[in-house]
Amino acid sequence: MIRSSHLRPLSTALVGAVSAAALVAATPVAVASSPHQVDQSTLQPALNPQFAPWSCFETGTGITCQGSYSASYSEPIGLFCDGQEVWITGTAREFMTRWHTADGLATKTVVHLDIPADVFSLSPAGDGPSLSVAGHFNRHYSYPVPGDRESRVLTEKGQIYLATAGGRVVLKDVGTVEYEPGQEFESVSTTHGLHEFLQADFDALICEAVT
Repeated sequence: MIRSSHLRPLSTALVGAVSAAALVAATPVAVASSPHQVDQSTLQPALNPQFAPWSCFETGTGITCQGSYSASYSEPIGLFCDGQEVWITGTAREFMTRWHTADGLATKTVVHLDIPADVFSLSPAGDGPSLSVAGHFNRHYSYPVPGDRESRVLTEKGQIYLATAGGRVVLKDVGTVEYEPGQEFESVSTTHGLHEFLQADFDALICEAVT
């Protein structure tokens, strides 16, 4: 769930790539149905299947869709410290709402993410020395061109990462991060707050904690 060469974004997707297997482990959470359902296949861009089953319904002059998922994982992340493979264990819950024009073009998305503790260790069970990362924040996607995924702008807000090791805080990433249009988790536009993650060597931080 961490934004790192070895971890997926706390996305859709915590802190921000964990391994692809973590995505497979996601278990959909049912969303209550609503009257005035719409044909989801007409929406642009296509809804993220990770959040299915979706509930989409007409609201005023537009269309609103809601979906959610929960996941638990215990997977190697492809990083080795002193020749030993690092594992990530944890759980995550995300709830997504996406708004559209009346003809189904996305205009805005908000994702609420709750990551109690992603534990990085040398054990599949998370035992031994470890680095723990929590995240409780929102992702806002705006579409300057409705329905155009390539133009959308991502803004993260809240406690994006709080990393602890050995009972002490070793990294904080709190506040707001906005990315360039179409450059999610790649090219930062503006920041407000404390964002140590953007300058940190996260892999080195993991290895220092687990060894």
